[in-house]
Amino acid sequence: SEWGTAGVIVDLKGSGFGFIRPDSGKVDDKDLYFHCTAVGKKNPFDELRINDEVTYECVRDERKGIPTAKNVSLKQSRGRKESKSRDRKGSRSPKKDSSRSRK
Repeated sequence: SEWGTAGVIVDLKGSGFGFIRPDSGKVDDKDLYFHCTAVGKKNPFDELRINDEVTYECVRDERKGIPTAKNVSLKQSRGRKESKSRDRKGSRSPKKDSSRSRK
């Protein structure tokens, strides 16, 4: 399908749904909708974050007639680790400054 099978979460709503930007880009200027029930038990909806890389299956929502993602799951939770290490680097820099001032 034109929606592909992998992308990045670009929006999450507290009411239990979100949007995925397919790796191939928006389709008809739209991101792919997904509902919290489409997320696997291994990665609960509440633990998903914007910029997480995910894989999914695109299906047509029969009631709404729009494409929607199901079986949404984190890609090897690799994206999560990278973002954590980025945060750590940020918090590391003040420590470096303090070690410099000790010299």
